[in-house]
Amino acid sequence: MNVLVTGAGGYIGRVVARDLITYKHRVRAVDMRPMSDELQDTQTFDLNDYETLHKTVKGMDGIAHLAWPMHPYENYTPAEHSDLGAGVGILYHLLKTAVDCGVKRFVFQSTINITASDWDRWRLTEDALPRPGLGGYTLGKTLAEEVCRAFAREHDITVAVLRVGGVYTLEESGYEFAAPDQHGIPSSCVERRDIAQAYHLALTRDLPRRFEIFHIFHTRPGDRFPTSKARDILGFEPKYNFENLYLRR
Repeated sequence: MNVLVTGAGGYIGRVVARDLITYKHRVRAVDMRPMSDELQDTQTFDLNDYETLHKTVKGMDGIAHLAWPMHPYENYTPAEHSDLGAGVGILYHLLKTAVDCGVKRFVFQSTINITASDWDRWRLTEDALPRPGLGGYTLGKTLAEEVCRAFAREHDITVAVLRVGGVYTLEESGYEFAAPDQHGIPSSCVERRDIAQAYHLALTRDLPRRFEIFHIFHTRPGDRFPTSKARDILGFEPKYNFENLYLRR
C-alpha cells in the first residue's frame, strides 16, 4: 500500500513511518522538520500549504495522519499553528484532498484525554462520549474526531481513529525523556512500536463500518481503557506490555 505519513519527523511519527516500511508499505513521509535518513521518500513543507498538500496526496492508497500543531519549531514558524486553526483545519483539507484523490483509508491519531471528565469511572470503552472542555488541545482533537466521522458518513472513505494515552519507548534511540526510566509513565500507555503496529492494521484490515474508534494501549491487569475492540477487529496485540514497562524501571 502507498501510505502518506504526516508528522513523520515527530517522536511517534518517525517510528510509525519507519515501521510501516517493515510491514511492506511504500511510505511517503511529510513534516516541516527534518526527517530520518531511514526514510527515502520525504517531503518537507508546511501542511497549511494546501496546493503542495494536494500534489503530495496524489497516488496514495492510505494516509496515516499524526501531525498536530504543538508549537512553532526551531527556525520555522508555520503559517497557522493553533489546535483549532491548524489542527482541525489541516485535517479537514487533508480529508477533502484524500476524497478528491480517491484515497480509501485514513487513520487519525486522537487522544484518550478527551474523555478525562469521565475518569472518575475506572473502565471506559470507545463509546464514552468526549466532554473536552475549552482547552485547545482536547477540544481540537474532539472536533477532529467529528470531522473524521462526517467524512466517513458522506464519502466513500474508511476512517479509523486511534485514541492513545502516554507514549513511552524502550528503544535506546528514544529521546524527549519518554523512556520509563526517565520520567513517570501513566498506568495506561503504549510503546511507539505498538502504535506503528496499530496503524498498519487500521490501514489494512476490513472494518465493520466506515468510521471506527479504537483504544490503543499496552495490556496490564485491570485495563482502564480496554483494547478488546482493537484486538477483535484489527488483530492488535501489543508486544510491549505491563511486564516490559515495569521490568525496565
